[in-house]
Amino acid sequence: MVTPCYYPVKGGTETVVRNLSIALNKIGTHTDVMTFNMDRKWNPKWKGKTEKIDGITVFKIPALNWLPIEHSPRVTSGINLIPGRFTHLLKSYDIIHFHEDLSFPLFSILVKKPKLFHIHGGITWEIKRSHLSKAILNHIADFYISISRKMEKDLLEQGIAKHKITYLPNGVNTKLFSPIRKKENNLLLFVGRITLGKGLHILLDSLHHLKEPVHLVIIGPADWSHKYYQDMLKLMEMENRKGRHQITYLGALDQTDVVKWYQKASIFILPSFGEGFPVVTLEALSCETPVIATPVGGIPELVRNHENGILVPPNESINLAKAIQFLLENKEIRTRFGREGRKRVVKNYSLEAVVKKLRRIYEQLINS
Repeated sequence: MVTPCYYPVKGGTETVVRNLSIALNKIGTHTDVMTFNMDRKWNPKWKGKTEKIDGITVFKIPALNWLPIEHSPRVTSGINLIPGRFTHLLKSYDIIHFHEDLSFPLFSILVKKPKLFHIHGGITWEIKRSHLSKAILNHIADFYISISRKMEKDLLEQGIAKHKITYLPNGVNTKLFSPIRKKENNLLLFVGRITLGKGLHILLDSLHHLKEPVHLVIIGPADWSHKYYQDMLKLMEMENRKGRHQITYLGALDQTDVVKWYQKASIFILPSFGEGFPVVTLEALSCETPVIATPVGGIPELVRNHENGILVPPNESINLAKAIQFLLENKEIRTRFGREGRKRVVKNYSLEAVVKKLRRIYEQLINS
């Protein structure tokens, strides 16, 4: 597994890579991890090291930040860092499974090994318009993993041949992320990076339109933009000073800690502007927690409107507040949505099923 970020950096892609690596090793497919040596996203160190995490060998490669001002697809074209020497480490592996970022794949272009490219966050408008990104994307892998049907369509539009694209949605450990009987009334939960794209400011604004006080718990690390992060901390502090709603920010938590909040929450909320197939929605529904989210990326494939959650348009805090208020006032509907969500996740998105399919993809790649 070759991924730009890994522990101690926390996020959706990092969670997927960790879960897949642990599960693959359990079923006898030896899996190691290669990543950049970073303590937070896009803050690399020019020093490499090798660690054992969860019993897995993790190679942390030194890197240079060629653009320390801003990391957005518009500017970087998906090439965020310049790595130190690393390609010699790839020679002993049968398959190289890249995730998310184009930096490692670009600098591995001469390595003659079967390669997979696993896209997590979707193909942004900026990358679609970049001829460089499109050229790299078309030549870095033998197979491409799409985590949503929308992403599959986007890959086809970028010129990737249909026979090279495999649909593999994210999975969740349904044994770890399981429900408990007792939910806390009026407890709202947000889990995700504190970044503009996740729409946390929309959620905070929606609180002004609620009829009753709530307790909002926010879990997630800061992203590259420290200004947005600081702005959100100020908004949380201002809201707490008013004394009507309670906001608790817990930072980044490990899976074993965050699951307790999924289990207790009345509603999980993700008001994103763009997504791939967010693991957090799987985790919430697996704990029988109904979801309010935006219909972006692969979210509509998982969150069925008024079946296991509610979909609201992006950037509309009033509509978001109406959806929150509706579920707060209807406990029976919340319970039904949660049960339907859990059923759907167990049937279609268990980690065990996803890992078995991934191993079949590996076999197909080697045989071809």
